[in-house]
Amino acid sequence: MSVSIVIPCLNEEDSIVECVRRVKKAFSEEENLEILISDNGSTDRSHELAIQEGARVVEERRRGYGAAVLCGLREAKGDFVVIGDADNTYDFEDSKALVQKLYDGYEFAIGNRLAGQAEKGAMPWAHQHIGTPILGMILNFFYGSKVKDINCGLRAIRRDCVDRLKLRSPGMEFASEMVIHAQKAGLKIAELPIRYYRRRGGDVKLRTFRDGWRHLRFILLFAPFYFFVIPGLIAFAVSLYFFASSRLGLIVLGSLSLLSAFQIVIFGILAKTYLWTVDSFVVDRHFGIWIDRFKLEYGILKAVLFMLVGVIFFGQIDIANLIRGSTFLAAGVQIFFCSFLISIILFKRRDKRE
Repeated sequence: MSVSIVIPCLNEEDSIVECVRRVKKAFSEEENLEILISDNGSTDRSHELAIQEGARVVEERRRGYGAAVLCGLREAKGDFVVIGDADNTYDFEDSKALVQKLYDGYEFAIGNRLAGQAEKGAMPWAHQHIGTPILGMILNFFYGSKVKDINCGLRAIRRDCVDRLKLRSPGMEFASEMVIHAQKAGLKIAELPIRYYRRRGGDVKLRTFRDGWRHLRFILLFAPFYFFVIPGLIAFAVSLYFFASSRLGLIVLGSLSLLSAFQIVIFGILAKTYLWTVDSFVVDRHFGIWIDRFKLEYGILKAVLFMLVGVIFFGQIDIANLIRGSTFLAAGVQIFFCSFLISIILFKRRDKRE
């Protein structure tokens, strides 16, 4: 089996030579080794120095860590692909253990800096104890994975599994996307402790708050069930308590919160429906089966039933029941138009299937 080492690079002339040499040393016994530098628009001598050291260089003009790695993955020829940074913060000796996991039957292997040996000053305290653990906890809870260090840049994957992941993020959030999609694709994942060192040269590309937000944003965007539906249902249950009260003020509060919660749940359903039509890979199949059976007529019928309940409340001529009736009427209107919107979103998908 052949191995390709994909190294994204942007102005790393201070470290690229040593990086390539470390790869060669680590894989000195590997007969079919490819060192592939994915140059992301360097303006220094990184490109030239990498070629002088015997690496193959490809260029990706679209800026971003993810764009550079994706370019490298497309160009890599090896059966196993290792991804690692050019700044010598990772020891490529550790990547041999990741490759061994692929030989052992795993399909995706990733390093864990938190469980390994990190040189003092290599990771800011906030990254090591707050940012990375919290992002990992959220991602694992939403998507069911068990990877602790989701941002680790040293990872390995079988080349024949890359296309199954449908990766596309151009920025730093690519690291989270790869873990999420590996879990979604059902890949057999291994995580191993690795060493991590301080950067010895070049400019730091990571921006703590900007890149941290991009990771969190990506995780939330593809988890509408947890971001919309669960909070909406909890708020819905709490609102019912106020809605059933005999105190007018609590009834008004219950009505407003009930409609808000109802709208949040609808947003979640619409978000999952849209994701199902444009990127069904990231949506659970149970929802997909359910939404594919959706019929506009059923939605209209439910809307009418809600409105009828509202009319029944109007029969009790008092302010409390007028508020309750208005709430059901408003919910019925939301269901009515939401049903049409879902049908519009699903129209193209159904048209393709037919």
